[in-house]
Amino acid sequence: MRYLPLAPSEDRALLDVIGVDRAEDLLKSIPEALRLNRGLELPPHASELDVLRTMEGLAGANRPFRSRFLGAGAYSHYIPAAVDHLASRQEWFTSYTPYQPEISQGTLQAIFEYQTMICDLTGLEVTNASMYDGATAAAEAALMGLRLNRHRGTVLASEGLHPHTLEVIRTFLAPREGLALVEVSLKDGLTDPEDLRAKLSEDVACVLVGYPNFLGCVEDLQALAEPIHAAGALLVSVTQEALAFGWLEAPGHVGADLAAGEAMSFGNRTSFGGPFLGFLAARDSGKREMPGRLIGQTHDADGRPGCVLTLASREQHIRRERATSNICSNQALIALRANIFLQLAGPEGLRGLAEQNAAKAQYLREKLLDSGCFEPLWEAPFFNEFALRCQGDVEALQHACREAGFQPGLDLGPYGWDGAVLWCATELNTREDMDRLAEVLGALPC
Repeated sequence: MRYLPLAPSEDRALLDVIGVDRAEDLLKSIPEALRLNRGLELPPHASELDVLRTMEGLAGANRPFRSRFLGAGAYSHYIPAAVDHLASRQEWFTSYTPYQPEISQGTLQAIFEYQTMICDLTGLEVTNASMYDGATAAAEAALMGLRLNRHRGTVLASEGLHPHTLEVIRTFLAPREGLALVEVSLKDGLTDPEDLRAKLSEDVACVLVGYPNFLGCVEDLQALAEPIHAAGALLVSVTQEALAFGWLEAPGHVGADLAAGEAMSFGNRTSFGGPFLGFLAARDSGKREMPGRLIGQTHDADGRPGCVLTLASREQHIRRERATSNICSNQALIALRANIFLQLAGPEGLRGLAEQNAAKAQYLREKLLDSGCFEPLWEAPFFNEFALRCQGDVEALQHACREAGFQPGLDLGPYGWDGAVLWCATELNTREDMDRLAEVLGALPC
């Protein structure tokens, strides 16, 4: 798609219509001290062909990787061509909320199907649409837990949650008076049950636990649910790698009252950090406290099935004091891609993909340990991501990986685990690439 700028005469016509002499007059409301007051440092104008050549040269400076071993919340998976083809149909390109069912049946049906599959994957009765990303979905789940336990003001969150997710939750709770976020420590890569019991009190509304957590470890939700429910609190599972649902028991079947997280792994690309696809599911009893919008199925006057916007609890729909959130944008295009991906895969295909991820992660871990450069941090179960402690210099390790054409795992030093690296393997990583990675790292001084 080419961008064709307006001609000067068209600019002048627009300014005349709105009654201003210069475009700069539109900036009068901005204080003079905050304005740039000089031209932008841009190269001289050029032809479209020259601009394209310049942009291609800049793009050529990017370093392509033959294989990626980085996860930590954004996972690289294969996307069938049908997902791009079907999702690119022009009728899907709208961010407007489908208020009018008589002209929005396609969008409403797609959202309804997406919600149905999220319910199947999480083992819970209701889910919504248009959560922005996994971190804000987790924060909304914490606020929802507080609304469901109205007389309690403390949220417990495992240190095993993604550090960025913890920061978002903290930001959401900070401006609300009387609310507190308390972190529960880890033990051997998992939420410490003793620390959890010590911090549970009559003021705790809900507890957020990773499933799998930031370090890739799979928490025992059923064991954690017992003391949490005994204290009258809710258990919230937070999943940053949704493909794990093809391998793990649904969180709703093992004690979770709410399930939140990130579903970009279903048919969506990492694309330099987005767009992401948050999800939030709950038991039926909590549906009126859900943010966003919920699509339901009904029948019209002639008995034909149809979909409608059933619950929308944002402040534009109801009184502000009763609104659960101000989620406005319709994220249905991203949910549509997940819908198409999941329907193409089906239950057996999703489980097959998950089995590949689990098997390749196990293989990669063994190869890295055999290289002599790593030692295990813990022996907790994991899905497609795991942490190992590097015997040598992490910076040198990452440099060697990039020089060999591999994107290395995440350096966990800035997050409190000095010398540790978080590795990820998906269906895109071949045995040959994993063997070659182990050879490259085995040649380093350790």
